[in-house]
Order: sequence, then C-alpha cells, then structure tokens
Amino acid sequence: MLPTSAAVAGEWSCLANGGGNPAAGTIYNSGTNLAFQATSDSTAGAGGILHGGNVSTDTKHIVNASAFSAAATTMPSVLMLIDLLGFYRVTSVTTTGNQATDNTVTLPRYTNGAGVQAFAFNNSTTAMGAATPNLSITYTDQDGNTGATTPTTLPACKTAAANGLIMYSGTGSGKYGPFIPLASGDSGIRAITQINLSASYVSGTLSVALCKPLITMPMTTIGVAAERDFLNQVPSLPRVYDGANLHWLIYHGAATPVNSAFYGHLDFAWG
Repeated sequence: MLPTSAAVAGEWSCLANGGGNPAAGTIYNSGTNLAFQATSDSTAGAGGILHGGNVSTDTKHIVNASAFSAAATTMPSVLMLIDLLGFYRVTSVTTTGNQATDNTVTLPRYTNGAGVQAFAFNNSTTAMGAATPNLSITYTDQDGNTGATTPTTLPACKTAAANGLIMYSGTGSGKYGPFIPLASGDSGIRAITQINLSASYVSGTLSVALCKPLITMPMTTIGVAAERDFLNQVPSLPRVYDGANLHWLIYHGAATPVNSAFYGHLDFAWG
C-alpha cells in the first residue's frame, strides 16, 4: 500500500514502508547517521517479500509475476521489483554540503556494484520539513573507481516530501525517477562515500538506499492484471539471490490516493 499521503502523477514511491502483507518495514528510519546498513530477508524490520529462503548451491529465479489494483485512480502505473541491499539513514538533513558516510559494512549481494542503483526516500511517517534542496552523491563505481559524482543537472527534492516518496521524482526540471543519475559510462555503485544536500531541510529524516532492479510491471487498467512470463514471454529469468530483500517501487501515472492497495504474485523456481 501507498504509506501515508497521496502521490502526484509523475512521482515515484518506495513501498517498503507501506502496510499490508508483508508488514511495513520499520528499519529504514533507524541506526547511525550516514552509516551503511545492509539488509536481507532475515533482517528484523526489513519487511521484504518472502521468496522461499536460501537455496544455495542451487540458484533461484523469477518465473512469473502479476500485479493489479482495484483502487480508484491508481492507473496507469508501473511497479518495479528491487532487491533492497541496504541504506544510509540521514538524520543530518539541516546540514548542507558534502557529508562523509561510513562504509564499514559493505554490500551483501552484487558486491562489485554492477547494476546497483541509488534512490532517496522519506523514511518516516512524518513529512519532511520545507525546502527544495538539490541532492548529489559521491560514490565508488562498479569498477572500483572512486570519486564519481552525480552529473551537473542535480536531482531537485520536493518540499514536505511524504512518507515513501522518492524525493526528486516528478515532472519538470531537476526531476528524475526513480534512481539518482550516475556519471557518464557508469553502470553501478559499490559504495556511496558522500551525500550532499544543497539546502537545509527544516526537519525530517531520509534514507539513501542501494538496490538492484529486477523486473518492471506496467499496469494500464483498474482491475486488470499485468502479467509477465519470464521464461517464454520475456525470456530472462531474473535471479533472486539468497537473502534478497524484495520490495516494490511504484511510478504513479495518476494522482494516487493514500492507502491505495495493490495485489499480485511472484512465482519462483530453483535448481
């Protein structure tokens, strides 16, 4: 479910804090400021979708998926399934300029960073305070090169961003979605070394998460299921690693009311 506030068409939200089954995640607004916290399906409070446990030395893959909603004005929309690898909690939102992170803990999966993307969302049931800062990061890329940075046109965060909102998503200049843009030629992130807000939020906390995108599910019509067969229709069989912390991101193609419910299923196979 969409957590606590209505979303505007063109925005993206992270449903990790949304209620339903599984229960809402509670860990994403906890822990030491700016320290990376790795997450898995066994992490208390992570709230990830259950996928059958560890299968090593076999490998597990997504075979089929579907999703739909009967809630008014939820369509069109797009669901993106991610493996949420971990996050940096940022409580120092009133601090501007580069803030160094603590990477004592490293990526639990996709450890070379290939394909790993970053996004920032409000991790609290309380809306962010007023401000529209630009957000940028300094990171180590998929090849181990340090000092890479967000390109010149920086993501522009929304004032009073609601619970779960990916803060720079939307329409207009400086809006992206769902991921923070990377430097030219980069395909992933091993670690974020600095997080920068150009202006002070009055209050609130946010999380900058690292994830691996797995599948997307475009939904067009209320009450009609979007379906994907990853063996025959879209032959890709996306891999789900042991410990994967599965969550949905959602693109709002229409103004989406609070507590709009979404339903669906995932089929997994391993061998």
